[in-house]
Amino acid sequence: MTLAEKITTERARKSVSQAEVAKEVGVTQATISYIESGDKIPSVALLKRLAQYFDVSMDYLTNNE
Repeated sequence: MTLAEKITTERARKSVSQAEVAKEVGVTQATISYIESGDKIPSVALLKRLAQYFDVSMDYLTNNE
């Protein structure tokens, strides 16, 4: 599973919108959309915030399975 797929899956698991995730991690909804579509790779700092928000490890997010 790619990073984009994992972010999408984790967001669905929490039943939250892209806008809600964006607000919690301090980015725009468009940024989350670009990440989920695979058009943008988040910075390490943003990856850390996403991992904390979704309560998963950065390794989980970054390792393709």
